[in-house]
Amino acid sequence: MKKNLNIGILMLMRIFLLFISLGLTAGYANPLLGQTKIDIDVKSISIEEFFKEIQGSSDYIFFYKDDVLKTGKKVSLKFTDANINKVLDKAFSKTNLSYTIEGEQVVVKNMGKEANLAVAEATLKVQEREVSGTVTGPDGLPLPGVNIHIKGTSAGTQTNFDGEYTLAVTNESVLVFSFMGMVSQTIKVGEKLTINIVMEEDAASLEEVVLVGYGSQKKEAITGAVAVVDGAELEQAPTSSFEQSLRGSVAGIQASALDGAPGANTEVRVRGIGSINASSEPLYVIDGIPVSAGSQSLNDNDGASSNVMASINPNDIESISILKDAASTAIYGSRGANGVILINTKQGKSGKATIQLKTLTGFNSQASKNILKPLNAAQYKELYIEGYVNLGLTTAEAQAQMDNLYTQQIDPSTGEATDTDWLDAITRTGITQSYDLSVRGGTDKVKYFMSAGYMDQESYIIGYGFNRFSTRANLEYKASDFLTISNNISISDITSSTAPDAGSWNNPFKSTLELSPLIPIYDEEGEYNAEHVAYFPIGSNPVGSLSGDDLWETKTNRIIDNFAISLNLLDNLVFRSQWNFDILSINESTYYNRRYGSGYETNGYAYEGNVSQKTWVGTQTLDYNFSLGESHDFNVLAGYEAQQTINESFSASGTDFPNDIVKTLSTAASEFAISGTKSEYTFSSMFLRANYDFDNKYFLSASVRNDGSSRFGADNRYGTFYSVGASWNITKENFLDNATFIDLLKLRSSYGLTGNAAIGNFASLGLYGYGNDYDGSPGGTPSQLENADLTWETQENFNIGLDFGLFKRVNGTVEYFKRKSSDLILDVPISPTTGFTELTQNFGSMSNTGLELTLNVNIIDKKDLRWSVGFNATFLKNEITQLDDDYTDGAFRRQVGEDFQSYYMYGWAGVNQETGDVQYYTDATETTITNDIGDAERYLIGKSATPDFYGGFNTSISYKGFSLNANFMYSSGNYLHDSRAVGSLGDGRLTPRSTATYLYENRWVEGKTDALFPKFQWGGQSGSNQANVTRWLYDGSYIRLKDLTVAYSLPSKVTSVLRLNTARVYARGTNILTFTKDKDLYIDPEQSINGRYNGLTPAIKTISLGLDIQL
Repeated sequence: MKKNLNIGILMLMRIFLLFISLGLTAGYANPLLGQTKIDIDVKSISIEEFFKEIQGSSDYIFFYKDDVLKTGKKVSLKFTDANINKVLDKAFSKTNLSYTIEGEQVVVKNMGKEANLAVAEATLKVQEREVSGTVTGPDGLPLPGVNIHIKGTSAGTQTNFDGEYTLAVTNESVLVFSFMGMVSQTIKVGEKLTINIVMEEDAASLEEVVLVGYGSQKKEAITGAVAVVDGAELEQAPTSSFEQSLRGSVAGIQASALDGAPGANTEVRVRGIGSINASSEPLYVIDGIPVSAGSQSLNDNDGASSNVMASINPNDIESISILKDAASTAIYGSRGANGVILINTKQGKSGKATIQLKTLTGFNSQASKNILKPLNAAQYKELYIEGYVNLGLTTAEAQAQMDNLYTQQIDPSTGEATDTDWLDAITRTGITQSYDLSVRGGTDKVKYFMSAGYMDQESYIIGYGFNRFSTRANLEYKASDFLTISNNISISDITSSTAPDAGSWNNPFKSTLELSPLIPIYDEEGEYNAEHVAYFPIGSNPVGSLSGDDLWETKTNRIIDNFAISLNLLDNLVFRSQWNFDILSINESTYYNRRYGSGYETNGYAYEGNVSQKTWVGTQTLDYNFSLGESHDFNVLAGYEAQQTINESFSASGTDFPNDIVKTLSTAASEFAISGTKSEYTFSSMFLRANYDFDNKYFLSASVRNDGSSRFGADNRYGTFYSVGASWNITKENFLDNATFIDLLKLRSSYGLTGNAAIGNFASLGLYGYGNDYDGSPGGTPSQLENADLTWETQENFNIGLDFGLFKRVNGTVEYFKRKSSDLILDVPISPTTGFTELTQNFGSMSNTGLELTLNVNIIDKKDLRWSVGFNATFLKNEITQLDDDYTDGAFRRQVGEDFQSYYMYGWAGVNQETGDVQYYTDATETTITNDIGDAERYLIGKSATPDFYGGFNTSISYKGFSLNANFMYSSGNYLHDSRAVGSLGDGRLTPRSTATYLYENRWVEGKTDALFPKFQWGGQSGSNQANVTRWLYDGSYIRLKDLTVAYSLPSKVTSVLRLNTARVYARGTNILTFTKDKDLYIDPEQSINGRYNGLTPAIKTISLGLDIQL
């Protein structure tokens, strides 16, 4: 669905401002809750009725045991505008009742002793029976998932969705209540039949869950820029990879699936582009160890991208920390320049085993509905004849030529006139199925988390699919107070099928626009039609190709094993030895059939390729905590890390097959290409980090790392990277004691130097190319000149941020950053007397400057009703600051002083509405027009693929068991170039290809005065073969509803009957709505992160139903 973006933005701004106003209004009233006045006038009512009367007219909630109601006391009183204490003192006079008030909670106790308690005690001491109760948080709301276990045993349970529990005990039992972020409580059962617990926040515990490099840190002590994504946001999303869930979720992060096919690679950028030729992808770390990410394939199956991070089941992830500045990333040295993504998988917990089953079924279609549509037969015939008439032929001559060309205008499979809709023929409603089963639990000694998952995702394009089986076992054994051993292992098996994408001739999505509707799908024999191979350049039949005549299959197997030993050498000194083994194997199979398409001329074509990657990483750390006095706390981490990665690949291809049944190389009569490679790279590093905390108010941090790598030049193999940071918790200052509306005010700043080692394995070496013959003998020739001084790219990073919280309802962050990348890897021209024309050197530089905003507002926060909104935005400016020489790269100009993604194009001056001719601006002044592109020149047009700002916003509403969550993402000010359009919409340049209805409806014809396309003629006009023209440039600004979830959690009275802990059903939609600024944009706007579009598959929209149950 497509709307005008300006109207959408205006409406969303108004709504969001209303949300903030409501939140501020509600938040400002919050500090006055403790001063709520009571109006009451009752006569001779029971204690229970009295409690209800107070609750009905105020925000107070009463907690009490049954014996409170047995006093028989009748209450009669009258108060106006009275304090709660005054009312309760009067009501409880002459009784054994007492009370305590904690915020909005009133806990009432009966201080008297009943005579029959002694008898009950004697009985209960020797009998096992049940105790039950409710566990609530400090806000009075029930806490689901609280662990309750009997001390000294493995018996226990968890609270359900309503915070309720029941457990078999004896009088001597001691219950331990524990919940992440809360202070654990230990209660002896005694004679109690009901035990209600109010959990209190444990500030220290809450802070420790924030992951940083090689450990964790109190949130209040962090001096850098760290964003956290909870694993609950990733679970059961109908996507193959967790990176897709990061879209719009975190300020400073751009995440875009470069291709809408299932399992395709997702490109992630942290605070902009960090390099010209090296990678700008962040470093991925799983459970403390760096791992391979992105596309590791050998051939990417002839153009279709793949993503090895899809091997990680999103349902196994506990949380993700995104490190964005030097204070947080410098500890990773030469690999921290582009940010670091820390993935923490789920671990075991003490208490009774919890079994969880998650299942989802979804229906997949195309997200962007405003795509190019193919012509029908009547439109194509009209355009075909028109194209030749505009070249000088008569209508009869053009008609005769078309009839001679298309000899199957009667569909042999139906007997009716041929009118093939190729796009409709290759699309369907795909099905997604996902099943995840996990068990989690443990004792004081052993904790475990184990899971198994299965996902099968069909695309809306026939033949496209993604299938993953994954399993994980995370175990921890505390052998003694001195020794703890842990092992995390995950195994995944993936099979994906995706045809070539982008500009490949074999791209079926592209073919649907270029194939004539006068070509039938099937021939007289019911086979997929191949009769058109003689008169169409690529001779494709995408329906047959995707239905099994051709093959594109990638199999990925991955095992990651992470083993660690922790030794508590002293009370505050821990040695940890961690070893990670990552084994990745990728097998690619491609086959093109003998009858049509790419295999037609070679009588079939097959390709087999294998990539094997084996990585080991060993990390040894010493972590020391100590204090000096009561106000000075220190933490020092020292470590050594070594890594080796070995890559091996082998590929072979063959032609001339006897049939299309067996699609393997063994049946090929001719082999013409065999290739194999082997490479490795290593890292050896030492690092040190120190943190200082003065009175939980002032914080300092510093880190340094020395990296050595085989990737760097022989004379420059080691580099040192560092950072310093400081933060000030202004909230703790005395001068803010009276500013009760300020919950948090914290200033942070950092500066540091990091590196980018993603420069390839052999960039510094002198290389030879082999496989050449000289005088009949095999030999090699120099192919690359050595540069022993080549080293890492360097990044200088400055960051300053302000964290704030207001009225206990509003919180957010404002962050300014500047990244300066220098020593960028460039191919610099050198004297040809060397035998080479260029040398790879560290030369260029660029900068990224930006501002990040994050704001969250809890508008309503009641027991049964909650409503919150969130918003994030990133404003980014990129600039190249140094190059050896400016150069052109496709539609872009890499020039000092310009954005890296600045467009450099011919200026389109529109259509001459009198003649239908093309028109171009001759130069950047855009004052002179020509219809011959040879008289025009390219120029910087003042537009870029880099957005002015981007981000996301969300809202969450829950009422009792119902909940609604909506998440949006957006981008503004970026432009998108469709380089494919020169063929698909090229004014008839390519005879006799078809085109789209968009061109048909907007082309120039006699009498039309608002044409967007020139007159249609076969062979085109001057410049119709030029892709780098602004006519193919579109405003890529958009807003997308990326996720909408409506859920219902069954009440405890239902789940208890079903013998379940919790149960939740939901409906979820992803990529449901898209609003674009450019009404003519026919491209999926989310694929514009690189500014290039070349026939990529649009994103998938999924409507799914799911069930989550916990035993």
